[in-house]
Amino acid sequence: MISFLEKKKDKKIDNVVVVYPFTYVNPYFASPPIAAEYLQAGVVETGRKAELLDMRYETDIREHLEKADLVCVYGYFEDCTIFVKLKYNVIEEILEQVPENTPIIAGGTGFSEPDQAFALYPQIDLIIRGNPETPIMEVLESRDLVGVKNIAYRTDGNVVFSERVIHPLSEHIYPRRHLRNPKYDYHAVGIKADTIRAGVGCNYSCKFCYQYGKDLDGRHRRWQGRSARSLYNEMKEIEAPIIGWVDDDMTQSMENLGELADLLIENRVHKLYGGTGRLDHVNNSDLETLKKLEKSGLLALSFGVESLNEKTLRFYAKGQKIADIEKAMLLMQHSNILLFCSFILGSPGETEQDMMEMLMFGRKWNVDTLVTNRLRVPQDSYLYSQIYDKSGDIRTGMERIRGPELSRIKYKIKFGQRTPFRLILSILKLYRHEGMFFDPLYLVFSALESAIKYTWLEKTLILPSGLWLAKKTVTLPGFRHISRLAAILLTPVMKGINWLFEYVDAYLRISTALIPNILLFFKYRLYKKQVLRAQAGEGTGADAKEA
Repeated sequence: MISFLEKKKDKKIDNVVVVYPFTYVNPYFASPPIAAEYLQAGVVETGRKAELLDMRYETDIREHLEKADLVCVYGYFEDCTIFVKLKYNVIEEILEQVPENTPIIAGGTGFSEPDQAFALYPQIDLIIRGNPETPIMEVLESRDLVGVKNIAYRTDGNVVFSERVIHPLSEHIYPRRHLRNPKYDYHAVGIKADTIRAGVGCNYSCKFCYQYGKDLDGRHRRWQGRSARSLYNEMKEIEAPIIGWVDDDMTQSMENLGELADLLIENRVHKLYGGTGRLDHVNNSDLETLKKLEKSGLLALSFGVESLNEKTLRFYAKGQKIADIEKAMLLMQHSNILLFCSFILGSPGETEQDMMEMLMFGRKWNVDTLVTNRLRVPQDSYLYSQIYDKSGDIRTGMERIRGPELSRIKYKIKFGQRTPFRLILSILKLYRHEGMFFDPLYLVFSALESAIKYTWLEKTLILPSGLWLAKKTVTLPGFRHISRLAAILLTPVMKGINWLFEYVDAYLRISTALIPNILLFFKYRLYKKQVLRAQAGEGTGADAKEA
């Protein structure tokens, strides 16, 4: 078998084709393949041409592959890397179409174990491990691969693993959006959306966290981030009005975020952005910084509360106490940034009553969205050794609720918090948001357009036309100012109505029984049909429209 170096030696590499090989389509949300775009950016940095093909939007790419001097099959699932949908890929089909003497580089989802990947895909010559931009530049510029870190490659019938290192993040190498194919529809409920990587790693070692904050070899990776100026330079190039942070910890440097906010406000760059952070970082900041971030467009912050039990927080080594959680919640009440809080369900010794306290927590602190994640215990993890003995039996006191019973509780909490009145209060919060530069109803109407896509409702004239007209109405000059004033006046009234509803709901269980059954119908029947129709090629997502 010809090695990568032999293939590379026989041809000059000027034209590189990067292929994102996954085909899973979410009709409500389609994120750009940011890891593949970083690899593309690394290639471009060396002065070479690099075309990126997203297989969610492509069918026949043979002509592109035949013209390539190098093919890179690279990317991670952008929908959710924990719940990997590996079956939605065309890796084999792509490899079969690459001309015999064209070198192939791979990496990302499905390639974390190079030995297994090389055995499964004998056409692949080299695998990049970890962040791709620096390794791809070094591979392209190197004659013999000596000194190139974070790669594995074939030579003389053997697999060679180079040293694993953590490369510093570049201040100027990031995805260049002008290189994207305009037909690629990256959106959030019908509105153009993008992602940004401001930092990598995490400075904490929560025991339930077996993926984030770690490198692919399982070692802990401390946080490192880019400067505010670098982030600003990237954000001003992004056309989409909505940007999501992909960082493990967006709030690690609140000072840096504050500097970014100053740049965005000073230069009148209007973006809505959000990400995941830690409550203790907010506690170490102040209300003035939060207000500045809101004004600059910080739309939402998601925090991992995980548990309302001190013993469980210690067991997870979360590094926060109930008092810390409440302090941050109190501070967040004084801003109009959407507040998301995630909890872990199924902790050892946790009862249904304990879990339902999470719903009461969300209502008490006006949380806009409660995210409930099931505890996952991989067999080789620290938690597994604490919960199970050497024979695989559950240790005394480590019993936990699982399976269908846990699912039932999960949906009671999820939909019990997302009542119609709570949703209205969140919309009113958006109206009061200082950095919201278009009417929040535009988001609502776009979401409804996505919800009816591939259904009989889309074929009617009344509803689609009504949503189109409604979106045009809310973008009229002056409408935003009038609606914001109305929202300020309506908020106390709606809070009173919501309080009355939740008081009655405590007895009638409308939100924890009736509403979940209705919404689950849409989740399991309507959404499933939408996904199947989208994957069948009848569309690849909602039309991305700017406000």
